[in-house]
Amino acid sequence: MTLINNKNNRFHSQSGLSLIELMIAIPLSLMVMGTIFKIFVSSMQGVHLQNSFARVQEKGRIGAELIIRDIRGADYWGCARDFTSIANSLNITPVSLGAGVEGIGDAHSIEIDGISVKDETDILTIRGARSIEGVKIETAMLTTQSDISVTTDNTIDKGEILLISDCNKADLFMNTHAATSSDGSIRYATSDKVDGIENTTPYLSKAYTKNAQILSLFSKTYFIGLNEDLNYSLYRSDGGNAEELIRGINDLQLLYGEDTSQNDSVDTFVDATSVTNMDNVRSIKVSLTTEDGEGVAGSPLERTYHITTNIRNRTLN
Repeated sequence: MTLINNKNNRFHSQSGLSLIELMIAIPLSLMVMGTIFKIFVSSMQGVHLQNSFARVQEKGRIGAELIIRDIRGADYWGCARDFTSIANSLNITPVSLGAGVEGIGDAHSIEIDGISVKDETDILTIRGARSIEGVKIETAMLTTQSDISVTTDNTIDKGEILLISDCNKADLFMNTHAATSSDGSIRYATSDKVDGIENTTPYLSKAYTKNAQILSLFSKTYFIGLNEDLNYSLYRSDGGNAEELIRGINDLQLLYGEDTSQNDSVDTFVDATSVTNMDNVRSIKVSLTTEDGEGVAGSPLERTYHITTNIRNRTLN
């Protein structure tokens, strides 16, 4: 057997990196990992910022939409021109029967329904009448003392204060019929008293036809209040019950567009303390400041949104 010894075909094995190679590889690896980490952190900050923008925009949009919708419906009393033309048959004047728009600027030490209002924010109260879902007059009244026949299976309770209105007159009274939903009759007797409220006359100012509307009164107040987490939220008081609407809204500022020249157009925008006559206010400019706690690098993101709307019942004639 012949053995071939070829020194050029030796197998060379590598046992590891040299110290110089290791000293070069480690810094390069750290640089690559650092770059990747920075890209990751930057990407996550971008995601957080985008989410924060989305949240503050959503809060501002929803808050403004709620307020604007009620402003547009303020001072609506059916076909009655204003609340002064309503014949009040009650022994009281309800709080909700008053100026369609009322404002307080730069509040200080005020509580609404047990909620502390944030100082130096504005308060907006909106009043009017609203339709009752599913309720309409079925037959015309025969006399001014007749029962009012309305849709059965309704939500009208005994003691509820109602407004009946057409394009000529309007009457405010209390329903005294305990079985309104079963037989569809509304009554306004003087013999029943509910929570100290009663009708003072057993008749209305006219016998209304099927074209009239049955409405209920409302009084809504918007404000910035301190919530249970000791942060601020947008609240709405409706009928004496304050409801937390949106968290993260920490300021509400209002400017009132007043028609000082009586030409049915806005002449100037002023704050509540500078309004000459709230009955002459035709539009309202709402400014809502929203905040998101995450923001970027622990700093909250804050944005202010402005929107102006007309009080439709004062501008549409």
